[in-house]
Amino acid sequence: MAIHDLGYRTWDGVRTKGWTRPLYIASSGVALVWRRRWLRLMLMLAWLPIFVPALGIFAFEYSSTEPEMLQVVINLVGGPLQRPDLAVQLMTDRDGARHEVWTLLIMAFFRYPQLSAMVLLVGLIAPMLISYDLRSRAYLLYFSRPLHALHYMMGKAMVVWFFLAMIVTVPALTLYLIGVMLSPNLSVVHQTWDIPVRIAAASIVLLVPTTILAMCYSAYTSESRYASFSWFATWILGFVAYQILTFMGTEFRRGSRGSFDVDYDRWRLLSPYHALGKVEAWVFGLDPTAGSVLPTLILLSGVTFLGIFLIRRRLIALLSI
Repeated sequence: MAIHDLGYRTWDGVRTKGWTRPLYIASSGVALVWRRRWLRLMLMLAWLPIFVPALGIFAFEYSSTEPEMLQVVINLVGGPLQRPDLAVQLMTDRDGARHEVWTLLIMAFFRYPQLSAMVLLVGLIAPMLISYDLRSRAYLLYFSRPLHALHYMMGKAMVVWFFLAMIVTVPALTLYLIGVMLSPNLSVVHQTWDIPVRIAAASIVLLVPTTILAMCYSAYTSESRYASFSWFATWILGFVAYQILTFMGTEFRRGSRGSFDVDYDRWRLLSPYHALGKVEAWVFGLDPTAGSVLPTLILLSGVTFLGIFLIRRRLIALLSI
């Protein structure tokens, strides 16, 4: 009988449940990323824009006793937020406009500062999640355990989702709670109960396809800088292309004597920034454009499922070598 048996042995220990395995990957990933000082500073800075919509909600709720506050909200809604129809409604039916004012302020918070912070945060975190494992061969250590490719992908994605929720979902829910606490009574909860649900839905729209796209870039290179470059190039080139094409269409319409409409929805599919904005506005019930949101939903769903397929295929190919 051999003294030292170096062959494969069966595992006699207790295995964790399959659905909990991504949590261990996510917890270790969050702990590693959290060590970076610049990330903690960025998370704090990402909360600063919350003061603008919070002041808007504060002014709206106190306008019942301070009439000059109402004029501040009217100027904000009719000016920077570009909703003159809502500004007119505020003059005649303030309480009836509460739901739409709150939603508009929270959606603007989603749409502008936090979407930009999301692009930067994902571009700095997600590209290194898989590429580092490929470069250091750490993925072999992961898959030496009873771990499926989908478990690995979910665990890595949850790392990004955790930090994105910290700068998007949690601040938005905080805004809603601020509005409830500033209201004269709790009857506003009955009037605005759907806003937290819309925040959760908009968060899913924002977090899932963007994370999968960044992870797809990361899975096909062992150099995280190439994945980061691809990520930022996708957003910048898409944004610039949308602006150029819509600007050219607008100028052509102005110079043409006949009727000509700019198809903003068609060019929106080229820009992730504008595509996400379209769906988020639809989720919040504030979509101002006449075009259908269905093509944009199909695009984001296609990016998500195609990205999952490509990442899984890449991992299986690496393990088959």
